[in-house]
Amino acid sequence: MLKHFYAVILLTTIFCLNGFSQVLPPSINSYGDTVGSNYLVLYLNYNPNSINAVKAEIQLQKGTGNNVYDSTFTLPASDSGYAVMTLSPLTPCTSYQLLINMSNDSAQGLVINPLVSFTTLCASGIASLSENTFVVITGTQNIEVRSNEMPTDAQIEIYDLTGKLLLNSPLIQPTQQIPFHQNAGMYLLRITGNGQGLYTNRFVVY
Repeated sequence: MLKHFYAVILLTTIFCLNGFSQVLPPSINSYGDTVGSNYLVLYLNYNPNSINAVKAEIQLQKGTGNNVYDSTFTLPASDSGYAVMTLSPLTPCTSYQLLINMSNDSAQGLVINPLVSFTTLCASGIASLSENTFVVITGTQNIEVRSNEMPTDAQIEIYDLTGKLLLNSPLIQPTQQIPFHQNAGMYLLRITGNGQGLYTNRFVVY
């Protein structure tokens, strides 16, 4: 009888501990954005609620729900989580919605639909790549290029503001991630192919 009594106490204790523990997904404290004719820069301040990396799924929809971009990125799990993402090229004078879903190793967050609704400026853009091509720069110093329409001789080049070439890499795969580890500052990204410049944009590493 005494053994059964101890078993009940033990099970009750475990139940109470599980009942009071609460696993939380990442939460967004604040955000901001900068919109141009062919790009969006998204600034995120978030609480990771975890000591491990945070996953952020970004969806970009055109108009009333036409999904034109969907990818997941790994963000740092620091106490003061901060990330800058640049999505480009976008179509000038076009309405978009950006959805985000953040998760950590313990909890899946809800989709924020939308986080940002915006319309790109109606000035002519500098990008001649099609709207099916996306260049994404994340705050974790990775550059992702997605396109099914790159020339076979496409190259990505990154310069500092003095004009010094820092990176020159061929674009071979339809989806390609390129590490870029430099000090905080502003840089110039250029994609070339078919003997001409196809895309140019500036981005910030923080």
